[in-house]
Amino acid sequence: MINLFEYKIFLKESINLKQNNKEKSLKKYIKTKISKYSAKRYLLLLLSIIFIVILSLEIFTFIFNKDISKRKHNNLFNAKIETKVGLCIICKRENLYIQEFVNHYKKLGYNHIFIYDNNNVDEENFDTVLKKEIEKNFVTIVDYRGRNNNRQIFEAYIDCYEKNNKNYDWLSFFDIDEFLELTNNTNIQELLDNKRYKNCQNIKFNWLIYTDNDKLYYENKPVQERFTQPLYNNKFFNQHIKSTVRGKLPKNYWINAPTPHSSDNEFIACSSSGKKIDKISPFNYPPDYSYGFLKHYRTKSIEEYCNKIKKGKADQKINYRAMINWFFSTCKITDEKINIFEKIFNVKFDKQNKDI
Repeated sequence: MINLFEYKIFLKESINLKQNNKEKSLKKYIKTKISKYSAKRYLLLLLSIIFIVILSLEIFTFIFNKDISKRKHNNLFNAKIETKVGLCIICKRENLYIQEFVNHYKKLGYNHIFIYDNNNVDEENFDTVLKKEIEKNFVTIVDYRGRNNNRQIFEAYIDCYEKNNKNYDWLSFFDIDEFLELTNNTNIQELLDNKRYKNCQNIKFNWLIYTDNDKLYYENKPVQERFTQPLYNNKFFNQHIKSTVRGKLPKNYWINAPTPHSSDNEFIACSSSGKKIDKISPFNYPPDYSYGFLKHYRTKSIEEYCNKIKKGKADQKINYRAMINWFFSTCKITDEKINIFEKIFNVKFDKQNKDI
């Protein structure tokens, strides 16, 4: 039997044991909470350090790489910051040649091509040839079908520039028989990023005219493989230029221009080497082939040239006599070529006087 004294001792020890257990549980609880809090705090600290390091790197690269050509791969997500270059053309009945043209400028690094389709309403469509390029958003077809007011080139150029100049750093305005050749760069961005063009608002690339290689008929091969003979000494044709115009100009480039290949007098025009040249003239002589020029396949074969005459030009009616005389100003006269011309147009050609 437990006496009163022992019972008091037992009761006291029980109370002390309960208090000790409560203190231990409380310490364990507090320790667990502190551990969880510390882990979160350290994780937050680590993330903050990582963010500060990345932000510092971005600020550093932005300050020390102001030139866009030097910071193409240095943004936060390693995405390219590149000069955007577009190409505007207007053409008619060119399905045989349009794929080679598009492939050439895609290889040069152009970001987009705007094709103004000037076919007659019931004629061929570029969509059938360029379906893949259209789906990949590399080519846009603009409906200019059936337009024949002798100003459609002007209108197409103005429309293309007004709609796209804010989204592109440069816009080129070439024809489908003109292939830009770069002499010192691998792509168009490298060329246009050069400081030689810093103050230029229009870069005028000279033609380099090519002959017919004495070919008579169309062949299903690339134009640049079929015709390989340039005429460096042809002053009349090689002085012609085509333009690559800077985007975001304060007013339309052609507002007071006398021809589609001229510019308003307000803008600064440069040759391929960056030298300032005549702003208004659609010519530049002597030709400047320093960093780029346009390989111009104006004639191709006599058969193809006759078909070109038959379809007409986008902005004017054709003078048959002048056109055939122009052909033989760059290509050798042969009986075979004359016979093909006479058969197609049912005319008689005066070989001695080079006239119809």
